[in-house]
This record gives sequence, structure tokens and C-alpha cells, in this order.
Amino acid sequence: MKVSWRFDRGNGMKPTISAVIITRNEAEMLPGLLESLHFCDEIVVVDSHSDDATRDIAASFKARVIARDFTGFGDQKEFARTQASCDWVLSMDADERVPPSLAEEIVSTLADPAYDAYQVPRLSYFLGKPFRHSGWWPDAPLRLFRRDAARFNSRLVHEFAETDRPVGTLSHPMDHFTVRSLEQALAKGQHYATLGARQLEESGRKVSLLTPFGHALGAFAKTYVLKRGFLGGVEGLVNAWIHGQTVFWKYMIVHVNRRAEARRSG
Repeated sequence: MKVSWRFDRGNGMKPTISAVIITRNEAEMLPGLLESLHFCDEIVVVDSHSDDATRDIAASFKARVIARDFTGFGDQKEFARTQASCDWVLSMDADERVPPSLAEEIVSTLADPAYDAYQVPRLSYFLGKPFRHSGWWPDAPLRLFRRDAARFNSRLVHEFAETDRPVGTLSHPMDHFTVRSLEQALAKGQHYATLGARQLEESGRKVSLLTPFGHALGAFAKTYVLKRGFLGGVEGLVNAWIHGQTVFWKYMIVHVNRRAEARRSG
């Protein structure tokens, strides 16, 4: 059922909500997200210089588009949060959707909120199928909060919002179309490996030649066995393999770069 009721910004009694999104070449996925945000009063899109139709699509939905160099997922999302002007902030990714049931729950919850921040359950899809294994479910990131009640950390990747206030949890999940093709999943994994390597380099942790192999094997075993990825069939195996590969390259990039730097300095 479509949610047609919108917040009334003029009477000063009903809270308003800003949806904030960061993008980079999201022309394929962005329209579906923006269509699902019809109940929001404001949409803010912080775009990292897309060279596809992302910005035009956002503008067609009356979003406020801000161009900004990509500085890492955490910093970029925190900047987007600071650009919101409404009472509440709903942080979303372009590959996520707010189903009507969740939209209704958000509207009703914010009419008389018991908390200043809420976790939103997230159901992820792997090649078009709901995937509830490998630690992907249950999953409930902090995504809905009063504008001043939470902030994103500065992690380059695997960022999350933090708050020192009590947190509630909504009942209905958002949809997360995280793996749409193997090609897209591999490209995403490589991007995460590159950012993860930068984050690892900054930590100063020691990385030997064996470290990438050990961590990759551990990541695969944890995802496929301990988190029961094997219950997901072929998709569970592929997901665990890609995760292990991403971890491998994260550590190998750091190891190779440090060896090259040592040769230059030597």
C-alpha cells in the first residue's frame, strides 16, 4: 500500500525528515531509492563527481545535490548529515529501498518517538534473492536519528553511525540490493580492498607475506562455516569466496606497497 501522507512542515508540530545519500555513478540504482523516499521532506545527495546521469536523476526528484570529492565513506556520510535541515535524518545508500511498510512505520514512529535514534533492520539480496546467511541477517544499522543525536565515524570503509543516546529498533526492514551481478560484486570488493588497505596502512599494523593468506582463509572460514554461509547454497559459497578475496587483497596491497617503499628508501 502506498504511503500518501506527508509531514506538515508548516504547523511546527510534526517532525520533518531529511534523507541523505552519498553517490558516485549510481544512475542504475538511484531512481528506485528516490521513489521509495516520497514520504521525506528533503533529499540531500552528496555526489563524488559522477560521470553518468546520477546528478540529473537526483535533480529530477527535487533533491539538493552537492558535489564533493570522495574522502571515505564515513567522512562523506558525516558531511551529508551536516547538510540536512530537517528534524530527523534518514541515511540511505543508493542500493537500498524503503518498502511501504517501513515508510509507514517511520511516519508513525516519528509522530511520537520514544528514542532519539533508531536502528533499521536491513534485508540484503544476493543476485536477486533474499540472503539470510553469512552474518547478513539479522542486520540493523543505525540509520534514523535526530539531526544532532548521532554522527558517522571517519572510517574509510565499513563506516557506521554512532550515538551516546538510547537507541530503538524498528520492526520492518529496508531492502538492500547489494549483489546484483558477480561482476559488480567483484568490482565492489576490489574497491573495498583498496580503501581497506589505506585504512590498514594508517593503523601501522605489521603485515608479512603470510598475513594476506592467513586472514583470507580466516575470513572465508568465518563467513562460510561459523556464520553458516553454507546454508545459502551456491550463493553462500560465492559470497564467502569474494569476502576472502577482498580481505586477501587488502593485506597484500599493504605488504607490496611497504616493500616497494622500503626499496625506495633503502
